[in-house]
Amino acid sequence: MALTTPHNLAGQLRAPMEEIGIGFNADVPVQQMMAFVKSAEDSGLESFWMHEHSFGRDALSYLDSAAQITKRMKLGVACLSPYTHYPVLLAMSMATLQETSGGRAVLGIGTGFPMRLDSLGIKHDKPIGALKDTIEICRRMWSGENLTYNGGSFSLKNVKSIAPKPEKKIPIYIAGWKKQMLTLTGRYADGYVAKGGESTKSLARLVEGIKTSAECKNRNLSEIRICAYLLTLVSDDKKTAHDKARRDPFVNYMLSVQDDYLFEESGIPASMKKPIAENYFKGRLDESSSHVSDEMLDAFTLCGTSGEVEERIAEYRRSGLNLPILQPISMKNEDVMYMINSSSAFISPKIES
Repeated sequence: MALTTPHNLAGQLRAPMEEIGIGFNADVPVQQMMAFVKSAEDSGLESFWMHEHSFGRDALSYLDSAAQITKRMKLGVACLSPYTHYPVLLAMSMATLQETSGGRAVLGIGTGFPMRLDSLGIKHDKPIGALKDTIEICRRMWSGENLTYNGGSFSLKNVKSIAPKPEKKIPIYIAGWKKQMLTLTGRYADGYVAKGGESTKSLARLVEGIKTSAECKNRNLSEIRICAYLLTLVSDDKKTAHDKARRDPFVNYMLSVQDDYLFEESGIPASMKKPIAENYFKGRLDESSSHVSDEMLDAFTLCGTSGEVEERIAEYRRSGLNLPILQPISMKNEDVMYMINSSSAFISPKIES
């Protein structure tokens, strides 16, 4: 059976460029996270996004809590894997969040890290097929039909949701950077979420891949919302921001696992990654961080004053980004709140049509 394309997309305009989201990993206590979320909504941020780790707190519980205390922000998850969240359960969970939030839910899906799936004993030999099946199953479950479906990874027989049909469409975004993921996005998805650590050059390449795929399906790129996690640290001066980011464990990890071609694409020799990775994975963070250059931080993160971060956001927008999702590098309360309080400077006044 052919995969359905998103409905009601024709003629829609791309999301306003001035919108900004905020995103987190699931490593912050729920109550503290809700304080961040409330402050983010009060500051005018457009959306709250959660990324789920296989062995941490689950993202949907955070989003459900956020739905209770917010009124306007969209609530996105990027991403959930159909290998760990069976598609029918995923469809029902998102329908529930859509009801709880009054129509503000956004579903991001991806396959997840192969090594983590291996550690769970989960087979993942047909990742693109699994995502195609998941898109089809979710959309048809939300439509309220009695569904019999025979896919390459998932099959159903006479399954029908007993929950009410969502009043508003639940968008489905793809999270993944390989070519097949970009093709899937261009053909069938409502949006795309790039991982943290993409440079402006790599993002432009990803957007071009999505555009090419969309055009093969007679779709316009403007129908697909391009989002990206942007690792961000705002400070009173750039040196302070760089020094904090340089010592951050997640930044060191991200640079350690960054593909060589991303370094080369950004004009940084890939050999410069080696001492970072060697020391980081041996637990020598101080030594690892000493090899993190300002050039790397400027390529793969947003670090600096409010004005400097605003300029970097503009660069990503020129590369094709619709929604910057600011992900705090430092999770210290004062650093997260400084970033949130600075965010109003990044949000341009909307021009009414």
